Amino acid sequence: MRCTLDGAKSLMSQRKPHQKSGAYPAAIVWDLDGTIIDSAPDLGGALNTLLHKHGKPPVDETRVRSMIGNGVAKLIERGFAESDSRVGELELQSLQPEFMSIYCARATQLSRLYPGAESAIQAFHESGVAQAVCTNKPELVSRAILDDMNLAQYFEIVVGGDTFEHRKPHPLPLRSCLDVLGRDVDSTLMVGDSAVDVETAQAVGMMVGVVTHGYARQPVETLGADFLISNLATLPDELGLEVHRVRVAR
Repeated sequence: MRCTLDGAKSLMSQRKPHQKSGAYPAAIVWDLDGTIIDSAPDLGGALNTLLHKHGKPPVDETRVRSMIGNGVAKLIERGFAESDSRVGELELQSLQPEFMSIYCARATQLSRLYPGAESAIQAFHESGVAQAVCTNKPELVSRAILDDMNLAQYFEIVVGGDTFEHRKPHPLPLRSCLDVLGRDVDSTLMVGDSAVDVETAQAVGMMVGVVTHGYARQPVETLGADFLISNLATLPDELGLEVHRVRVAR
């Protein structure tokens, strides 16, 4: 079932009540790239540095945006494929640490938070909503980025593509977030930007909203999300969240 964010409140009211305010959600699991952070400029810069070192032509940032998702290995594979170069499994294994060395040195050089992301995350935090990040980006660099963006304190767990044996869309990473957050699927919302996020949420029976500003490889309307999010800043209000202003020790 799909709806616009304007119609999302009626969907939320179908969820069983929880929390002191009875508001939905009790927890949010966020994707990272394309959802909270526009990381394409730095991912593209690192990819093009890697391609140049191996005698391959650069990839335009617009194309890079369509390549992001499914982890580092897929990004490298897609980057080399732009010049009709097929990367074998063994070569890909050696290229990944090379790429990560380049990328980690510049992971927040040009990357920026999407408009409204920080205010939404803060509002959920101040209302007592538990939050996590579940991404296919490696965990260590994900944590470093969140720290650089002054967001790390809002998340109880950060799960990366290399945290467990399986990555999204396998349900293990998302179920692990729920375990740490201490919430169930009926009281938790996932927010992402791609078919991978939708498939992951649906695998565990969780409601999922998809932002319209991300890196989806197909029209967001066709992803099968429960609703679309055009403005992160208004998401807490649209969900009917009662924000309790509590001073949190930093």
